[in-house]
Amino acid sequence: MPFPTPAWYWFKRFLSFKTLRRKFILGFIIASMLAAGNILVVQSLLRESDTFAATINIAGKMRMLSQRIGLMQLATQDRKNQSPGSAFQELEADFESALEVLRYGGQAFELTIPAVPAALQQQLDEIERSWVSYHHALTTLRAGLFDLDMPHDEVIFESNAAFEMIASNEWLLNNTETLINSLVGHAQAMQEHVMHRMYGLFFINVLMLLLAWMIIFSKILKPINQLMHHSNELAAGNYSIRLRLDSDDEFGALSRVMNKTSSHIENLLCDLEIKQANLKQAEVKLRRAALVYQHISEGIVITDAGGHVQDVNPAFSKITGYDADEMIGSRMNKLGAGRHPPDFFRELWNELQDTGHWHGDIWNKHKSGREFVSHLMISSCFNDDGTVNCRIGLFSDVTEKRRQEAVIWRQARFDHLTQLPNRQMFHENLQKSIEQSRRSGLPFALIFLDLDLFKEVNDTFGHDQGDVLLQQVAQRISNCCRRSDQVARLGGDEFIMILQDLRKPEDVYPICDKILRSISHPYSLSISEARISCSVGVAFYPHHADNATELLKYADLAMYAAKDRGRNQYCVFSSAMRDSVQLRHDLLRDLQFALDTRQFILHYQPIIHLRSGHVAKAEALVRWVHPVHGLVSPADFIPLAEDSGLIVPLGESVFHQATQQLSLWRRDLNEALTVSINVSPAQFQLDGLNSDSWICALQELDLPGSAITIEITERLLMESKEDTYERLQEFRRAGIRIALDDFGTGYSSLSYLRRFNIDIIKIDQSFVRNLAENSENMALCRAIITMSHQLGLRVVAEGIECARQHELLLAAGCDYGQGYLYSKPVSADQFTDWLMKHAA
Repeated sequence: MPFPTPAWYWFKRFLSFKTLRRKFILGFIIASMLAAGNILVVQSLLRESDTFAATINIAGKMRMLSQRIGLMQLATQDRKNQSPGSAFQELEADFESALEVLRYGGQAFELTIPAVPAALQQQLDEIERSWVSYHHALTTLRAGLFDLDMPHDEVIFESNAAFEMIASNEWLLNNTETLINSLVGHAQAMQEHVMHRMYGLFFINVLMLLLAWMIIFSKILKPINQLMHHSNELAAGNYSIRLRLDSDDEFGALSRVMNKTSSHIENLLCDLEIKQANLKQAEVKLRRAALVYQHISEGIVITDAGGHVQDVNPAFSKITGYDADEMIGSRMNKLGAGRHPPDFFRELWNELQDTGHWHGDIWNKHKSGREFVSHLMISSCFNDDGTVNCRIGLFSDVTEKRRQEAVIWRQARFDHLTQLPNRQMFHENLQKSIEQSRRSGLPFALIFLDLDLFKEVNDTFGHDQGDVLLQQVAQRISNCCRRSDQVARLGGDEFIMILQDLRKPEDVYPICDKILRSISHPYSLSISEARISCSVGVAFYPHHADNATELLKYADLAMYAAKDRGRNQYCVFSSAMRDSVQLRHDLLRDLQFALDTRQFILHYQPIIHLRSGHVAKAEALVRWVHPVHGLVSPADFIPLAEDSGLIVPLGESVFHQATQQLSLWRRDLNEALTVSINVSPAQFQLDGLNSDSWICALQELDLPGSAITIEITERLLMESKEDTYERLQEFRRAGIRIALDDFGTGYSSLSYLRRFNIDIIKIDQSFVRNLAENSENMALCRAIITMSHQLGLRVVAEGIECARQHELLLAAGCDYGQGYLYSKPVSADQFTDWLMKHAA
C-alpha cells in the first residue's frame, strides 16, 4: 500500500481535530468553499448565456451581411464604372469568417464564441451551400453587368442571373433565419437547464444549511443547553446529577470537569453530613454520658497517672461519704480500711502497669468509719504516645451481696443436716487433693462409707430420728479423722473421706477400724436406742487410679465388696473388683441379645410333700447359657435385668415357658402338678406384670389358676404400693397362690402376711443349712412353722441336703421340702424323666 501524500495526510489530520476552534475553522472553510462554488457555478452559467448570445449575434450579422451584399450589388449603377472592389470582398470575407467561427469556434465581429453544438452543424452545411450558390449568382451577375451594352436596369431585371441571385439570397436568408431560430431555441433550452441547475444548487444549499444547523444544534446548542441545565441543578444544590456528553471537544472536557467537580462537591457534602450526624450523635452520647455519670448508682473516680483524684461522680460521694471537694487532689488510699497486705496493692499496681486494667474486691472505709466491700474495676486511658492520660475507677458497695453469696456458696457446698461438705464441695476438694498429691508426691486414700440397712432404721424409728442418727454418725466420723483429713456427705447414708499425706497405705487401716467401732456403738434416739453398722471401701491415689472419676468409682466398688462380704467391715479395692464390674458390663451388653436368641432356659427343682414323699410342685429357675461365659448364675444377671428393665421381657418369657411345659406335664404325667414362678419386685415397679395377660394365657392352655404359684420376696412387701397390692389380689381371685420366698432374712412383719393374703411361706436355706436338734436355727424353724400354721399358711423349707434335715423338718410339722436331697435343678427333659421315675 503506497504512503499517503503529505497533503492528504495533513488534510486527514485536520479533519480529525476535535476542538471547537478547529471545528469552527473547518466549518468556515466548508462555508467559504460552498460560497465559492456557488459563485463559480453562477459565473459558468452566465458565461454560457453570454456565449449563446454572441453566437446568435454573429448569426444575425451573417444574415445582415447577406442582405447587404445583395443590396450593394443591385445598387451598382454603372457596370462599366463599377467593379467588385474591396467592399464586396470585405463583406464576403466577413460572412465566410463568421460561418467558419460558427462551425469551429473563434472570434468574429470582436465576439469570441465556441463552435455551435453538433446538432446545428447540419444547418451550417445548408448555410454554406446556400452561400456558395448565392456567391456564384453574384459572381455571374457581376460578370454580366460588365459585358452587355444595355442599360443597367434592364440588365439586372432582365438577366437570368439576377433572378438566380435573388433566389439564392432568399435561400441564404432562410437558412440563416433557421439557424438563428435554432440557436434561440437552444438558448432557451440552455436557460431552462441553467434554471434547473440553479434550483438544484439552491436545494443543495438548503440541505447544507440544514445539515449545518443540525450539526450546530447537536454539537454546540445541545451541549450548551445541557451545560446550562446542569449548572442550574448545581445551583439548586443537586450535586448527584451527571452530564452525558461523550464528545472529545471543549464541551466534553468541560462536562468531565463539571462531573468531577460535582462528584467532589457531593462527596464533600456527604462527608460533611456524616460528620454533622456523627457530631450530633457524639453530642447526644456526650449528654447521655453526662447523665449516666451523674445518675449511675456505681461510683466513678478519675485519677491522673500518679493516682491523684481529678473528679468523682455523685454516687462516689454517696457510697464513701466524701464530697468531691474533699477527694479532688488526694489519693485513693484515703479510703483504705487497712485489711489488705502491701503485696495486694503491689500486685494491683503491677497488673495496671502491665495490662492497663484491674478488677477485684477491695475493702474500703466510709467517712463515718464503717468498713465495706467494694468491687472495683480500673481502666487506663492512654495518649497517642502510649503514656497514661488518666485512670477510671468504677466501683459499687457489694458488702451485702458478698454476704449473701457466702451464704449461698455454703448452702451449695455444705450439707444442711450434718454441716459437712456436700457432693459438690467434695468433688472440688478431691480435685485439689489430686493436685496437691501431684506436687508433694505423697499418696492419699479415698474412703467410701455406707451405713448398713439404714432404711430399716428410718422405717422403724421414723425419718426424723434417722436424721438425728445421721448427725451423730457425721460427728463420729469427723472425730475419727485427723485434722488434715476431709469428711463429706454424698447424700442419704453415704459418707466419704479424703485421708491426705499418707506415708504408706497401712496408715489408713487403723482409721478404718476406728470408724467401724465408732459407728457400731449404740445411738441414743428420742424414743429408743439404735444400733447400726457400716461398710467401708478404700481406694488409693495414684496406685488405683490417677483421676477423680475412677478413684471414686473404685472406692464405691470396694464398699459394695465389703457389703457382699457380710457388712460391718472395710475392703480395699483390687483389680478383681474392676474385672467383676467389667463382667457385669459385658453381661448387661449381652443381655438383650440373649433374650432375642433364646439363650435363657428353665431348670426345674421338685418340691416334695414331706409326709407322703410325693412330688407336689416344681420351682421354675431361669438359667443363662452364655456362648462365652457358659452357664451364668442368676445372682449375676437377675440384678442386671432389674437395673436395665429387661426383667420385664425376661419375666414374660419365663412365665410362658413354664406354663407351656406345665400344660404338657399335667396332661401326660401328673395332672395335680403345680409350678412356682419367681417374680421380681422390679416387674411390679416397672409396670411390667400384666395380671390379665397371665390369666388369659392360663385359660388358653386350659390351666386352672391353682396350677401356678407366684413367689415374691419380703422386699416387695416392704416397698409395695397400692397398685402392687391390687395386682396380687387379682392373681388370688384367679386362684393363683402367692408364696413368700426367703422368709426370715428380711424385716417383714405379720401385718404384711395378713394384708397381702400370703398362701405359702418358704423358709430360707440359711436356716436349714446348719439345722440340728436343739439348735437356734431349729427353734427359729419351729417358730416359723407354728406361726404359719396358726395363720393358715403352708410352709416350704429350702436347701434340704440330707435325710436328717428332712426328718427334723418333718417332725417340726413342715409341709414341703426342697433341696439337693431330692434333686438339683434340672432341665425340662431331665425333670420329665425324674417325674416318670418317681411316678413309677
